[in-house]
Amino acid sequence: MQTRQQKSTIAEFCDDIRGNTAMIFALSAVVIVMIFGLVFDFSRAQNIRTSLQSAVDAAALAIARDPDITPASLQLRATDFFNANMQGQSFGVDFTIIANEINQGAGVEVNGSAKLNMIFASLFGMDSFVISTRAEVVYSTTKVELVLALDNTGSMLNNGKITALREASRDLVDQLLPEGASEENVAIGIVPFNYMVRLPTSFRTENWMLFDHVSPNNWNGCVGPRRPSHDTRDSSPNSNVRRFQALPGQQCPNQALTPLTNDRDVLHDSIDEMEANNWTYIPEGLAWAWRVLSRRAPIRDGVRYNNEDWTKILVLMTDGANTVTWNWPHGHPQATLNTSSRRGNIATSRLCNRIKLTGIIVYTIAFDVNNAATVQMMENCASEPGMFFDAENNADLSVAFAKISSDITNLRISQ
Repeated sequence: MQTRQQKSTIAEFCDDIRGNTAMIFALSAVVIVMIFGLVFDFSRAQNIRTSLQSAVDAAALAIARDPDITPASLQLRATDFFNANMQGQSFGVDFTIIANEINQGAGVEVNGSAKLNMIFASLFGMDSFVISTRAEVVYSTTKVELVLALDNTGSMLNNGKITALREASRDLVDQLLPEGASEENVAIGIVPFNYMVRLPTSFRTENWMLFDHVSPNNWNGCVGPRRPSHDTRDSSPNSNVRRFQALPGQQCPNQALTPLTNDRDVLHDSIDEMEANNWTYIPEGLAWAWRVLSRRAPIRDGVRYNNEDWTKILVLMTDGANTVTWNWPHGHPQATLNTSSRRGNIATSRLCNRIKLTGIIVYTIAFDVNNAATVQMMENCASEPGMFFDAENNADLSVAFAKISSDITNLRISQ
């Protein structure tokens, strides 16, 4: 039987337990709040790290793709691109961006950091948290031989198309061969064509030329196609059937072809001298573009097809259908103007297929072409569907050349 004193002690003990429970609950609540607070702080830090990395990546890619960038402007441009991508986001009391070239111009790197004020973690002595990210863009080590086969026919006079072609071609050259850079990994050739191609007159002394119908001293560079089937092949000109016949007259393009070079000024001059005149025979421009890339005579400047360090690329642009038929009476090339496209289209398709079999990458541009068969032929000629461009106007032409130059530049984030 409990005494009154024992009952009183038990009641006091129960009161003490209730007080301890309240205290334990209060302490637990503080701990839970602190845990959630720390989770909140570090969640903010993680979100900021993601945003910071994205902005740093974007800045690195942007300055690497900018053809006008210089070591002096690198930091300023990187900061501008970074700020544009971080606009409207608050991520700390301070941040820094540092941009540099790497490996003697082999690429660029951008380092970004942000100092984040902590809200709950500051109660444990962590007032701020520094977040650091880095992006490195390395230019592709792939070396490129590129030839532009460019339509210089009379229809290019319409709507300022020849001017648009000059501008787009210059932009591509400038993108791949930046001013002031010593670029040994890119070589570019240019082949203007109408229904013939003009060669440099310095070629008059080459043994693969034939001068049956014009004297070497009076020759202005015009040549016509070889006899079938060598007109659509990269066969060595080691016999009269395979050699190239010098033609009299002034009907070929104004500008001679330019063999592979990394000299910006030479390429600019070649582009600026292009003029629109005469009829269209796409196979001759395409065939000479192939010869410029080839290791074989007549030009021999290209590396071997199996050279793993180099990628060969051919860009073919035309603004119209084939309108010339070539025949070879007595072995002499003779053109019939304003005729059916059938034979020219067959020769174009054969060339496209044979060029692609060598591993050359082919881009094609149909520029304001209203002939469905020609558009389809150009689309089939491209190495991949995405390498064909149906450019309906001057602006589309510029976009096509810019996309091709971007593909060739082939930038990637390595870290």
